[in-house]
Order: sequence, then structure tokens, then C-alpha cells
Amino acid sequence: MKESTPDMMEELAADGSASGVEEDAYVPYPFDAEKISISNKKISLSNVIRRLERGLIHAVDLQRRENLWDVGRKSRLIESLMLRIPLPLFYAAEDKDDKLYIVDGLQRLSAIKGYVSGKTYKLESLEFLKELEGKAFDEIAERMQIRINETELDFAVIGPDSPPEVQRNIFKRLNTGGLPLTEQEIRHALYFGPASELLQRLVETEEFQVAVDSRVDDSRMAAQELVLRFLSFSIMGVGEYAKDEEMDSFLSDTMQIANELMKADSGGGNSGQLRGRKVSNKDMREIEDKFLAAMRRARALFDNCAFRITTPRRFSTRKSPRTPINKSLFEAWSVLLSNISEREFDALWRRREFLYQKIDAEFDDPQSRLRNFISKDSAKVAGVKGRHKIIREITDDVIKGPEQ
Repeated sequence: MKESTPDMMEELAADGSASGVEEDAYVPYPFDAEKISISNKKISLSNVIRRLERGLIHAVDLQRRENLWDVGRKSRLIESLMLRIPLPLFYAAEDKDDKLYIVDGLQRLSAIKGYVSGKTYKLESLEFLKELEGKAFDEIAERMQIRINETELDFAVIGPDSPPEVQRNIFKRLNTGGLPLTEQEIRHALYFGPASELLQRLVETEEFQVAVDSRVDDSRMAAQELVLRFLSFSIMGVGEYAKDEEMDSFLSDTMQIANELMKADSGGGNSGQLRGRKVSNKDMREIEDKFLAAMRRARALFDNCAFRITTPRRFSTRKSPRTPINKSLFEAWSVLLSNISEREFDALWRRREFLYQKIDAEFDDPQSRLRNFISKDSAKVAGVKGRHKIIREITDDVIKGPEQ
């Protein structure tokens, strides 16, 4: 059953269906066009595989993504190589050590590597070279093996002199099978490390799945972005969000900061200035525990309406359909619920009907500041700080309010 209301668009999952997370309004941000550095490179397929095996091409999740395409689709890609049909461009970012970070083309690379060097499947469902069906790479004619290995793959490479925010903006404009790359997919490719593994682990926890009612499709990392928002404001704090429309940069910085914090010696850790931001020494295990506690509290408090505009009071009386999860509400509520004391949460839970009334009244108000702060103004400093402030004020009023 579709849960979104007509004026609420949801992000898309890998199959094109709704992900269960409300789409943010796209706010383009300006940058100096002179800082864009893009070059075209042709690299033979055999050289690409060698570079992959030596770690000179960084393609995250190559093993995990190898099953996203069925064998027939992989086989037809290999057939295209043998028929000398050019493949679409691969897009990558290059660092100062000439290492390439693949952002667009991971599934194609997985299919090629799996057939040529991984030997993970045999050809099937071909359209033209049907005589090759059922054959592994070593079983096809040598001339076809040579034709595959000598195929030149075209790469559009964004140079290391392009600022990170410029790189991400360019990648966001790309299409993958008709679906634009999500910002979290781009961050995952560019800043893969221990933080990426943490996001994946937290998304798979029972606490998170129960809190979101198992309704978030993470095939395009919609769920991982939700968790990243919690980490960002837990590690850096709301006060560090100091520039309008910088949410992408704020979250990207967190990926890099968390990578460094998680790599640090647990006895000392990193603190002070990281990526140009002031952060304190954080125990990532403590933050992980606080996240799980926040998820348990969210479910207890809001049942199956956590992180949505719809409250259980509205949903139970069918006065409102259950809306998709709102990223800004997830961020604000999860951070608050991770920080309040057991005494405060107990009072909030006992007076939850009063809480629902106050939230409903806020969203019923045509002049609601909170509605703007979680939608069109969600990436502005006033919106970020405003939603955290309002939700804290609402919960303070409820905690101090009358017993229900």
C-alpha cells in the first residue's frame, strides 16, 4: 500500500519503486566552473582488471554488487564486448596518486571481472552469439578472448584538483540506468572506509528495522543516509552546521571524519581539527550504542509512525495517511532521543498522547515553522537549527506537562 501523500515525493529504490523515505528538495549550489577538471581516458579491459586486482582502481562493493544483475544481463554485456559494441562511459574521480575511484559503472565492472577473471558464471540468454551459451571465458575461442581483453573502456575522470563539492555535484548529474545517482551513493564511492561499514551494520540492526517498520529500501542507500545524518549531528553537533545548503558537504565531512575516528587508537583517538572542522574526541562505540537506544525509544514512543509527519494519534483515527519517513525528522528525533535521560524519556512516554497533540497542532498550523524547517528550508542554517530547537521545546513542554 502506498503511504505517501500526493504532495510528498519519495526517493526511488533500485527497481524504481518508492524507497519509503521522503525526497529532499533539490537545492543546486553554485561553484566556480573554472575549478572543474575532467579528462577522458581509454584503458584496455585487461589493464582495468589488473588495476582492480592491484588496488589501483577502487570500486567499492564489487563483490556485494555482483548479484544485482542476473546472469542473462551480465552475459549480454559480455556479448556486446565480443560484438565490438561500445559501452557507456565509466565515471571516476582521481586522487593525487593516480588512483581511480569508480562512481558510475560498478555493476558493469562487476559483470566483466566476474566473467573474465572471477570465473563466476557462464554465458546464457545471448541474443546473437547463441553458439557461445554455456561457455566460460576459458572455453570461448581465443580470438574472442583477445577481442574482450583488448576492448578499450572509456573513462571520464574528474581530476584531483577539482574540489570535493564540485566532484559530488558533477556525479549527481549522472544517470545510472535512468535513475540519478543518489548523494549517498556518491559519498559511499568517494569516501568508502570504516564509516561505510558502520552505516551498513547499523542499517541491518533489528533496532533500526523495527524503528522504521522495515519500510525503508536501502538498495540505493536511502537508509544509510538516515543513519549518517544521526552520526553527523552526534559527532559534530548542530552548531557546526554554519552555512546554508551545505548538507551534502556536512554529511560528506562526517564520512571522512568518522573514518579517521574509527581508525584512531581507541586510547587516544583523533580530536581538534579534522577536515577543517572542530570536533571532539568521540568514542564511536558509544555513538553506536546511543543510536540503538534512540531507535528503541523511537519505536516505543511513536510505534510505527516514527520519524514521520503522521503521529500515531492521526494514523489510528485514520485522519491522516502514514507519510514517508522524513530525513530531517529522523535526524532531529534520533539525536534528541539519544541524548535525553531515562527519567526524561519515561516522562515523555507516559505523556505521549500530549506529545502527539502538540505535534499535530504544529503541523496543522498553516504558518508552521517546523514544516518549513523539514521541507523547503531543510538545508538552511535556520532550518537545521530551528527544527532541533522546536522539537526540543516541544519535548520539554511535554516532559514538564500534566500526567495523561
